[in-house]
Amino acid sequence: MAVHVFVGPSCPEPLVRKHYPKFVLHGPVRHGDLFSQDLAAGDVTVIVDGIYHHSLALRHKEILDALARGITVLGAASIGALRAAEVDEFGMIGVGRVYGWYRDGVFDGDDAVSVAHSETGPAVGINVPLVNLHSAVLAACDAGVLTQEGGRRLMVRLEDEYYPLRTLERILALARQCGETAFADWYASRLAADPTAFDQKRADALHAFAFAERLDSAAHATPAMATQTARDWRTEYHRRWRNRFATAAPSMHHRIAYQQIFAAGFPDVWWDFLHRSPDLACAGSPDGFRGHVLRHLGPTAGRWLDDPALRARITALLCPLPDLTDSRETSHLLRWESTQDRARVTEWLHRMQHHLDTHPARSLSQITDATCKRLLGRIWRANTDEQLAVECGRRGFASVSRAAIALRPFAIGYLSSIRAARTQGGEVRA
Repeated sequence: MAVHVFVGPSCPEPLVRKHYPKFVLHGPVRHGDLFSQDLAAGDVTVIVDGIYHHSLALRHKEILDALARGITVLGAASIGALRAAEVDEFGMIGVGRVYGWYRDGVFDGDDAVSVAHSETGPAVGINVPLVNLHSAVLAACDAGVLTQEGGRRLMVRLEDEYYPLRTLERILALARQCGETAFADWYASRLAADPTAFDQKRADALHAFAFAERLDSAAHATPAMATQTARDWRTEYHRRWRNRFATAAPSMHHRIAYQQIFAAGFPDVWWDFLHRSPDLACAGSPDGFRGHVLRHLGPTAGRWLDDPALRARITALLCPLPDLTDSRETSHLLRWESTQDRARVTEWLHRMQHHLDTHPARSLSQITDATCKRLLGRIWRANTDEQLAVECGRRGFASVSRAAIALRPFAIGYLSSIRAARTQGGEVRA
């Protein structure tokens, strides 16, 4: 069991290491981080800071996924407090005053905890977080430096300021513009004496770390249990994120995509997979896939099940997304994969990466859907849009667009192989 901490500018790393040397420290949390296999059942994860704005932020269902895997998740101080206020009913634990302010509606925007900082080097904040200013205003009201009305007026003015511009100098200037010169002088002098005097984010982070240490000690005696909820929050997006971030072999989705696109016999593999898919049969249902088809597509579909020529009507309508973290599913989808197939996947991905590295201005997105459609039509010998759509269903693609996404990483290698085969007077065989 371990305590994982995602922290950045809210609390200096040396301070965390000094007081909690056994903690596993990560930088600010990013989209996908909680799917990491480094996080295991019984672990405690503390989310303080997170990356967003220029990068994808931590999704709520990543937290729910961690909770479902038996990981205790705490949130405090920054994006952790915000996410805890949003999903605490599902089992995430919020810690500290900032969490309480979000939970009670004092703040509802992420800019209240946002800190601009460099993407390289130490994560040192440029601006003062609004929640820290709120803490200072409350203290000033208690000290008689500000009236309640003056404090509210000042907070409204500070909230109107774009968060990266809330530097100390700007805050003092705004306070004086609002006629609160006494507060400006008092605030500046307090910070001069103690730079962390009103650092609520830091205080909450330290509170969360202490709480996590106690939980970790208790967990050694009583292992954590997965949180149960009556709501089904698992969606196709969640499955796609798990497939991307939680798959043990990073190339797994490429290997399966290669089979879907290039293996002539894959439609038979996919048809058999549909019969085994837990997504297409109620747990414990004796009629399995057939019952699912009849319930959802009607009794006429029974004839489609029994006639190989009509199977495409079913595959055009039913297209579950495989769970690439389930070794049983991946083993089935790759059951006809050959050593040559794996070598070709590696070779074509290498060619793609080499091409992009040597042409920095280019990207896979420049390979248009129209180009992909032409290539897929050639590979599958599908001459019309209708034939192309039918073949997509038979191969486990929900649409031509999804098939195009799967093809793009292979397109450069495939075209290079065609060119080489023509030069040598041969042909490319999948």
